Amino acid sequence: MPASRGLRGGLFLFCWLLSTVLSAQSAEPAAELLRRADQIKTSDHAGFVSLLGKLDRQSEALSEKQRHYLRYLQGWKHVYDGKYEASIPLLQDVATESSDPTLRFRAGTTVVNVLALATRYKEAFSKLSGVLDLLPSIPDGTAREQGLGVAAYLYNQVGEYELGLRYASRLIEENWAGRGTCNGGQLKFEALYKSGKLTEITDELIDAVDSCEQIGETIYANQIRTYIAHLHIDQGRFGTAVKFLNEHYGEVLESRYPHLTAEYDSLLAAAYHRSGNPNMARRHALSAIENGVQEQHTAPGVAAYKLLYELAQERGDFKLALNYQTKYMIASRAYLDDVSARQIAYEKVKHEILANQLQIDALNKQNEILQLERENNRLYIALLVSILAFIALWAYKTKRLQMHFMRLSQKDGLTGIANRPHFIDRAGQLLELGRKNEQELCVVLCDLDYFKAINDRYGHAAGDFVLKKAVDVCQSQMRPQDLFGRFGGEEFGIVLAGCELDVARQRCDQLRAAIESVTAVEFGMHSNVTASFGIASTKISGYELRMLLAHADSALYQAKREGRNCVVAYDLKRGSIESLAERTEQQAGAA
Repeated sequence: MPASRGLRGGLFLFCWLLSTVLSAQSAEPAAELLRRADQIKTSDHAGFVSLLGKLDRQSEALSEKQRHYLRYLQGWKHVYDGKYEASIPLLQDVATESSDPTLRFRAGTTVVNVLALATRYKEAFSKLSGVLDLLPSIPDGTAREQGLGVAAYLYNQVGEYELGLRYASRLIEENWAGRGTCNGGQLKFEALYKSGKLTEITDELIDAVDSCEQIGETIYANQIRTYIAHLHIDQGRFGTAVKFLNEHYGEVLESRYPHLTAEYDSLLAAAYHRSGNPNMARRHALSAIENGVQEQHTAPGVAAYKLLYELAQERGDFKLALNYQTKYMIASRAYLDDVSARQIAYEKVKHEILANQLQIDALNKQNEILQLERENNRLYIALLVSILAFIALWAYKTKRLQMHFMRLSQKDGLTGIANRPHFIDRAGQLLELGRKNEQELCVVLCDLDYFKAINDRYGHAAGDFVLKKAVDVCQSQMRPQDLFGRFGGEEFGIVLAGCELDVARQRCDQLRAAIESVTAVEFGMHSNVTASFGIASTKISGYELRMLLAHADSALYQAKREGRNCVVAYDLKRGSIESLAERTEQQAGAA
């Protein structure tokens, strides 16, 4: 019996020693696997996923710190795959529970990024200020790179391109592990292109692509290439754009990154369409929708629906065109609402931070007053009056800022008239009121003819001048009860309340004649501007805004086909589109 116990004891000791040795041997490989997975997560995504699988299978043997690291990488993978809501709990758990301050910072920074991607903008901007406050105390290069990159990305998303450039430039200057030119470059060129400051393909742009290729960051390299493709398309080099994009299309598909894939498909669709290849244009437009981020409306998806609508019209398949037009309008409105929500959230958070700072300053002033009270009561009273006046002024300014931001969110930045979201909202209210009062309304879509040619020949400054002048002459003929808004680009919407169809035709023809008087001689443009109008009436199309806009758009398309610079009304009873010229001829014949 003693010998048996000794044998069992020796066996137990051997197993314990073997377990200890194996644990010691597995700890180092696990740390190396985590480090490698983190390093290649964007440059070799398939390898990254494979390493995560290995780590997950040996998660029981990982230390608590390593498990948090693994959880962070798993959350990052969900973000890459577009599963934003699944990633947030994992990342927030790491941001609050990890014992590693650098990992906590990285997880918190990624949470900010994913909140923005998940359209939870107010939370994203609220947390961003905390990330930027911590940034000076973070020595780790990888974490600093991530923090600067997220800041640049978010500021670019709300049109604060100067701030986006500032953080992208810091990322380039710090150049952690030789990655700054690539990672900072793609954010820098996004800000430059979207702000209109990137107008040609520069050596710096090419160098940034080469830098990404050298460090194996093909996703960032291909993201920068999208701005090169945009420049080719903007400058009419459509064949060059197709060839350039197709050279790297296979890499993009292999990345399985939905944002980038949809962007490439959208650009290829536009380039093929402009170069006269409708079949390939349709193929890539459909691919942009199928391969994009699901359950979200993005710029590539909106552009794809619009192109599919135009292609169906060109083929004469008007039923399919109406279907795609409806989807385009839904996607466009959702996307523009998302852009507005993003900007409003940013302004609101900025205002709240300012308000909190003012409150802190006010409290500090109160504390100073209370200390001075012990020394001089009269001084205390005087300062108390001052602080109350300061708080009253702060409350007044706060209210004014709120009203200012509300007005800004409803106006088009260039022309000062209603922007698309505000127009849609007010038009719905007017239609509901008209329905209750049994009052006829007309919805009008107006599009300036050959506007792109003005931009291309005389420059964007001339184009902006023409838009503002056209709006000015139209506003001079609007009634107080009329609604006038800009849908985007050179397209405008009008709601004529209490206006029958015949009167709407006459008023639109007056607007057409007024626009025809607009020129831009200051920019060397001596020809007059013209516009086409499409009208839909509630008497024919009903009081549903979506149907009114669809019918007005069909009438506008017919006006373009009839030679532009004319007014066309949608006539459902006759099953056709009736132009003002046709109606005038009929009346003349009857007389």
